[in-house]
Formats: sequence, C-alpha cells, structure tokens
Amino acid sequence: MLSETDPTGDRVARLERRLQRERRAREEAEWLLEAKSLELYNANSHLTVLANDLEMRVLDRTHELEASRQQAMFLAERDPLTTLANRFSFARDLDAAIRAAQLQGGSVQLLFVDLDRFKEINDNYGHAVGDAVLLGVADRLRAICGGQELAGRLGGDEFGVICVTPVHSERAREIATKVMEAMGKPIDCGRLQLIVSCSVGIASFPRDAADSPTLQRFADIALYRSKSAGRSTWTEFDDTMAAELESRQGLEAELRNAVAAGEIEPWYQPIISTQSNSVVGVEALARWQHAERGLILPGLFIPLAEESSLIVELGQAMIDRCCREMYPLIREGHLDYVSINLSTRHLRSPSVVEQIARTLARYRFPPSALQLEITESLLLIDFDQAEERLSHFRALGIRIALDDFGAGYSSLSYIRRLPLDVIKIDRSFARDISADRQAEAVVKAIVQLAQALELHIVAEGIETESQALRLTSCGCFVQQGYLFGQPMPLNEITQYLLAGDLEGGANPTHFAQRVLASRA
Repeated sequence: MLSETDPTGDRVARLERRLQRERRAREEAEWLLEAKSLELYNANSHLTVLANDLEMRVLDRTHELEASRQQAMFLAERDPLTTLANRFSFARDLDAAIRAAQLQGGSVQLLFVDLDRFKEINDNYGHAVGDAVLLGVADRLRAICGGQELAGRLGGDEFGVICVTPVHSERAREIATKVMEAMGKPIDCGRLQLIVSCSVGIASFPRDAADSPTLQRFADIALYRSKSAGRSTWTEFDDTMAAELESRQGLEAELRNAVAAGEIEPWYQPIISTQSNSVVGVEALARWQHAERGLILPGLFIPLAEESSLIVELGQAMIDRCCREMYPLIREGHLDYVSINLSTRHLRSPSVVEQIARTLARYRFPPSALQLEITESLLLIDFDQAEERLSHFRALGIRIALDDFGAGYSSLSYIRRLPLDVIKIDRSFARDISADRQAEAVVKAIVQLAQALELHIVAEGIETESQALRLTSCGCFVQQGYLFGQPMPLNEITQYLLAGDLEGGANPTHFAQRVLASRA
C-alpha cells in the first residue's frame, strides 16, 4: 500500500505538465512562425507586384517622354499644317547646302513660291478652305521635288524649294515650270474645286549670291518682280535687279534722312462742289523735292516707305504739317477740310489715335476739318482692329473716307460696319464714263448705295468737262481732278483759294454754274 505522499508520482505529473506546456509553446511558436512566414510571403508578393507595376509605369512614362521629345523635335522642324520643313529648319538646311557646295562644288538654287490673292480665299470661303488649299499646294510640291530638293512652308501662303545641283543646272527652271503647271489644276477643297495661281522667284548660289541671307533676299526680289509683272509667272534674279536693288537701297537711305529732315512736303489738290459753287476741301499728296533728282512723285518713294516703319513716321509728319498749314485757311473759311491718306501700317500703329489727337490739340485744328482716307485693301487686313481704330477717330470728330472705291475688293457688310463718312469713286470710272454706259450705270449704283448708307460721294480723276457733266448727272456733286487743278505747294494753293482761279484760268464757280445750268 502506497503512502499518501508519493514523490515519484508528483515528479511524473509535474514532468507531464511541463511537457504539455512546452508542447503548447512549441505549437504556438510553430503557428506564429508559420503565420509570420505567410505574412512575409504575402508582403513579398505584394512588393513584387508593386515593383513590377512601378517598373511598367516607369517604362510607360519613359516611352511617353520619348514620344513627346520626338514630337517636340518634329514640331520644331516641321510646319504643323503641311508637315513640310518650317522656316527655321528650311533656313538651317539652306545654310548646310551652301556650306557643302562651297566645299564640294556645285550650285544651290532657291525658289520662293507665293500664292496669288490667297487672302481673298480665306475671306470668301473661310480658313478651313484656305488650309485645304495650303495642303494641296504642299502635296504638289512634294510630288515635284526629287531626292536633291527640299520643300518648306515659310509662313502663310509662302513656300520655298532648295535645289542642290551641278553648276549651270536648269533644274530650278524645270521645277518652276512644273509648279506653274501643277497650280493650273483644281485643288479639291471638299465641296469646292479651286484653281490657285502662284508667283515664283529664283536665285542661285554662287552665281547670284555668296551666302544664305543674300540668296534669300535675291530670291525675294525676283518673286517681287514676278508679282509686279502680273503674277502667275516665274522670274530669275539677274544683274539688272541687283543694280535696281542697290539704287533702291540708296534711295531708301536718302528717304529716311529726308523724312527726318522734314523734306517730304504736302501738295494740295482742290476738291470742288458743283452745288455750292466753291472749293470745299483739298487732298494732301506727298511730294519729295530731291536736291539732285528733282521732284520725286509718291509712286516711287511711298512703296519704299511702306516696306518699313518709315511710312508711319512719314504719315504722322504729313498730318502734323497739313494741320499747321491748313489751319489759317480753314479758320478764315476758304475751305472746309483737308483730306490726308492714312496707310494701313500707320492705322495699325498702337499710338496712332493718340498721336493725331495731340496734333489736333497742338494746332487747335477742328477735328471735323480733318478727313483721313483709307483704301479698300484695308478691308482684307485686320478688319476688326481697323474698325476699332476708325471708331476712335469718329469719336474725336474726324471724318473717314474710303478711297478708290470700286477698283478692288469691297464687301458690303464691311462697308456697313466701318464708321465711314465719304466714298471716293475710283478715277477709272471718270475715265470710262464718257464712252462706257456700263461705267455710268455702276456710278449711279454707287451713288444709290451711298445715299442708302447716308454717305457722301467724291468723284476722282476728272480731266474733262464731259466727264464732270456726266458724273454730275449721276449725282456726284463733289469732284476732284486735273480739270479743277493739279496738286500744288502751299503758296500756290493759297493763291488759288484766295483768287478762286483754277489752273489754266477757269473758275470753279463758273464751271459749277455751267454744270448746274446743264441740269436745269
């Protein structure tokens, strides 16, 4: 029989309990290790997915950046509409071609291609049709150009072609001929089929010029000659043009000095009214009394001034001088107004309104006695800006006249929007009215239009009494032309107004009375 206390049994029991605890601890440890291992496995798997995703994103972004870089490089060198070389890359390639020709021999021929009257396409049909025309021209240039030619769009409707050829090659002439032929075929513009002519100018290295800037300038001069010759043709630069250019540059430098010195002066041509039997106004026309060349007419020096900012300075100088010279005559009632031509570039000058307002204030010149003449070409360039500027002039009280009406492009909607006071009928109608019934019908229609729009009419270019009588019978009671007086310097127009005499001895009042009598 065992005693109540058995040390051996207790030890066994304690051992079993310890073993159980150790087993449970080991099982818990194994479970925890398994759980942590699973957690680490899941975390590693997640990190692997993230790493793969990040790697794909990095690769995708790298591809996007590379595509953007390539696109940026493409846009930096290509015209976005036509994908031809743009002006920057075209000039760079021209420089490279000339350098290669200098080292290796050969010729570089440059063609400038300019579409004729492209502005009218945009205005009449919209920019979408204009873009379709440009795309059509670009496609034709690509088809014409071979492996040794590069075509580019230089801006607007201007294109260029670089030809790398042997010396004395006829390739540029061949391309110019093909361009003319290609432009003779209609361009598909959706619902429209348009034929667009172009003008081309050609210059060659090293025959004409020794560097890229000079070559481009000479090609542009040849292009200008094509335009002057009636458009739709090509012209090669030659020594005659070089001599003309040198003379032109010299005259331009002299003109700049003459404008600064105030040597360009206004001459005044009278404007008469057959209703009031009097001279109602004068038109100021620029004249240049050159020390060596004598009197230079505006047809020679105004285009030079137009091509630079000189026209703005010249225009303001003319307005300033006319206000100063005509103020005493207007104050004393010898005429009602002075009319001055305002160039498109001058009108676009940001400070033109403020400058003219200051001039009026300086001479206390009444704004209603100043008439600014604009041409129909203004209707094709920055019309909204022109409308705003002319409205500012109207707010000052200045009169606005549309010159050479009927000679070019006029939109009735534009004329209705412009703050006009006067329409000046182009001199071609006065020239033709004596023998052309259609010209007389057009003049009558213009008079009716002016009456409907509450505008005044001035007929220009009157040289014979027959013309004056016919225009008066059409309703043109205010007239201007050599019949009544040629443009005169200040002292002569002053004597003319004070004496009431026309050049040649005729009297404007007597003539007006004869005109009125003929209508009775």
